[in-house]
Amino acid sequence: MLYGMLKEYRALITFDSLSEAFGAEQVLKERNCPSALIHTPRSLRAGCNRALCFPLAFKDLIEDLIDARVVFTGCYEARKEGFVPLGEEAGDSESNQGEDNDDLSG
Repeated sequence: MLYGMLKEYRALITFDSLSEAFGAEQVLKERNCPSALIHTPRSLRAGCNRALCFPLAFKDLIEDLIDARVVFTGCYEARKEGFVPLGEEAGDSESNQGEDNDDLSG
């Protein structure tokens, strides 16, 4: 079971720093994209312990983040079976990120 805002907002971006997460949040806000800062799932954590989730319908805004020079470490789709790189179809990945059920239940 997906936890928190990931139940509704299925896209997730991870960062190396909290300042980059805040920068991304501001860019999404300027484009009227709903978002929420959440704890980075343990299986995806490399730097910052905060990630930004937002609706999959807004995934094209990732280009705007790149244009705004926001540095992020990954973009994922949260699925019941784990996290997969955003835009990857089911079955494309031989090993899904975040298969640890602790990351998806809450």
